Amino acid sequence: MKNAGVFRQGRCLAAALLLTLSGCATVKPDADADAPAAESVAAQPEPIAPEPKVLKPEDYPVAPFEGDSLYQLLVAEIAGYRSRYDVALEKYLYAARETGDPGVAARATRLALYLKNDDIARQTLEIWTAADPDNIDAHRYAVDLLLREGDLTAAIEHMEAVKQLGGLARFEVFAYRAANLPADERASLLAVVSQMVQRHPDDEQLKFAQAILFEQSGRNEESLALAEALLLNSDEANLIVLKMSLLDKLERRDEALAYMREAVTAQPENRRLRLILGRMLFERNEMTAAREAYLQVLEQAPNDGDVLFALALIALQQEDDVEAKRYFERMVRWNRRAGEAHYYLGGIAERASDAATALKEYRQVGTGYEFLPAQARIAALLVDDGQLEEARAHLDRVRTNHAEHAMQLVMIEAQLLSDRGLEQEVLAFLAEVLVDQPENIDLLYFRAMTGERFDRLDVLEYDLRRILEIDPENADALNALGYTLTDRTGRHAEALLLIEKALALKPDEPAFIDSMGWVQYRLKNYEVAIDYLRRALSLFQNDEVAAHLGEVLWITGEKTEALEVWNKALELAPESEILQDVMRRFRED
Repeated sequence: MKNAGVFRQGRCLAAALLLTLSGCATVKPDADADAPAAESVAAQPEPIAPEPKVLKPEDYPVAPFEGDSLYQLLVAEIAGYRSRYDVALEKYLYAARETGDPGVAARATRLALYLKNDDIARQTLEIWTAADPDNIDAHRYAVDLLLREGDLTAAIEHMEAVKQLGGLARFEVFAYRAANLPADERASLLAVVSQMVQRHPDDEQLKFAQAILFEQSGRNEESLALAEALLLNSDEANLIVLKMSLLDKLERRDEALAYMREAVTAQPENRRLRLILGRMLFERNEMTAAREAYLQVLEQAPNDGDVLFALALIALQQEDDVEAKRYFERMVRWNRRAGEAHYYLGGIAERASDAATALKEYRQVGTGYEFLPAQARIAALLVDDGQLEEARAHLDRVRTNHAEHAMQLVMIEAQLLSDRGLEQEVLAFLAEVLVDQPENIDLLYFRAMTGERFDRLDVLEYDLRRILEIDPENADALNALGYTLTDRTGRHAEALLLIEKALALKPDEPAFIDSMGWVQYRLKNYEVAIDYLRRALSLFQNDEVAAHLGEVLWITGEKTEALEVWNKALELAPESEILQDVMRRFRED
């Protein structure tokens, strides 16, 4: 009789599974059931028994399972009840493949997603959507999964199915996600979207997605035309922002600003549009107008950290430290971007020669973007106060506590020592660090440049050649060594070989082209030198390049042009010691 009881119990469980997991035409899976079934059932209260109802076979149409498939489902259900969800998923996947049943596939999909097993979820979703193509939940799950995996083209096809089944289709999500796609994949997505627009010509979200994809593909005129057509029936902020962006990209910037002013006037309560207007005015250096725009936003959101920060920056730009300080302190009080606020408050205190307050503010910056600059300022203030050892001890403690920033903090300390002219200290410090990191190219390069600063060309040459042993095609090391050898020694032929190799690796690098011009000058190939230096200056308006070109022109008798080159460069860099020195040397001759 014991065996008969087990048999009856198995029959009951099998019947329950058939009703739960069968390909039932009238019962759809629960779209919210993301947790395993046994766990969900266990959490439910005891149901109130309904009134008895006489059922006919057609009221619960089921598809029978073969013996092995049924066995796999029984094992899956028991495994789920025992919290062996990995086993349950394996068995559900087997049954879904064998039966093609949408109910089983749905159950397997939800369990796979719950376990974050996207590979199995994708397999079961293929079965589910193929077996029950009119199930909106199946397509929604597919959209979410494929978006997460970055397969936008496949995802958008499921989104179209959601739309056709009466669901909300947010096609613009795909356009925004496409911003980082390779050009060929974005082109494929645009082709799919364009075909969908033909099938759904009245879907404005789909057309908006197409407009965004046009913009991302550089087809700005087409995007603008589509945006303006959509704006005839809508004042949606996304469309307004798109049109403004397109006008800006098409270099119709005055028109873009005028359009945003009109949009803000038409929608005065729209914070997003007013914020964009404020940013545009700030970028155009129209500080008074930008301040007014941000102040109006601040009235709507008195404690908005972004707005307070923008107003503080405008005040700094207008050299009004008192007003800037008021906004930064408000940010701290309301804990809105407080780390940034402390950093800028430190700078304000420094300008007021209040080193104690500056140190206090910098120490409260936190671990955000300003963390490293704050540590540099703390160390600098301590050194300026005669506390060199305390400054170095501070940086050492910070390196210990923030190992993720160790290398940047090493560079900060080295730069601090170098800037203070402490040659022995900085070289000893870098040597100590390099003991543990002998092949750190960044450290070797920094020490090489430090050697150059202190006229230790032996240090420079040793470290640059060490870099070239590690990385023979390091173009920066090749150029730096070649330029130094021709500028500071008589080894011009050797320098030429190094610079030629650097240029072969980076033929359009202005600094390398300048180096080639300079070595040709040292070799007295003046016309060749002038050609290289003209090209370098056309690519990079730099005071050192201008000094070089002017010197070669002067030497070759083109003194008027040399003065023109120097004076133009001085307008861009009036404090340039390089330009002042070369002009003084040659004018005195």
